[in-house]
Amino acid sequence: MDPLIILSLYPFIETLIHSPFLRNIFLRNIFFRTYFYTLLIMITLVSTRVCQNRCSFLELLILAILINEGELHGYALYKRILDITQMHWRPSIGTIYRLLNDMAKRGLVLKNTKGRRHEYKVTCKGMKYFIENSRIPLTRMTGMLATALEAYFRTIKDKPDALPEDLKERLRALTGILDLHSKTIESSG
Repeated sequence: MDPLIILSLYPFIETLIHSPFLRNIFLRNIFFRTYFYTLLIMITLVSTRVCQNRCSFLELLILAILINEGELHGYALYKRILDITQMHWRPSIGTIYRLLNDMAKRGLVLKNTKGRRHEYKVTCKGMKYFIENSRIPLTRMTGMLATALEAYFRTIKDKPDALPEDLKERLRALTGILDLHSKTIESSG
């Protein structure tokens, strides 16, 4: 499963957890209650292993983007993070550059200077780090996400217009990724 889709839920849930106003609006809608609490459990499980702070989450997200898209400069990574999280989470560009420099020092990414820009690409060590640090949370979250989605679809089955367009778009992307990698999934089990 594409870690970008799973990891992109984190900033949204974090915003809900820390904003009583948003949480109350969201929880008033009966269709979202089961979905919210399941996602809250997912984030809690992830936070104990990977997301001890924003930077460790951001590290995994940056590595996932670089694995999927290849070499990018810092501002392109920033724009991609905003796109993935649908602007629910906006780490500062300074935070991203500090983290990229730290990741380069640790050998997780390779920093290439091209003119005034620094482009980054993931190293073998970075791929290994990503696999080791995302496997357990992704395994846990996949089961919980499947349960949450099933509950969500059961609650809206009589209301086809209740499925927001942004969720439809992300579900189509998830379906495409699963279809693309179905042979890998089948051959590994």
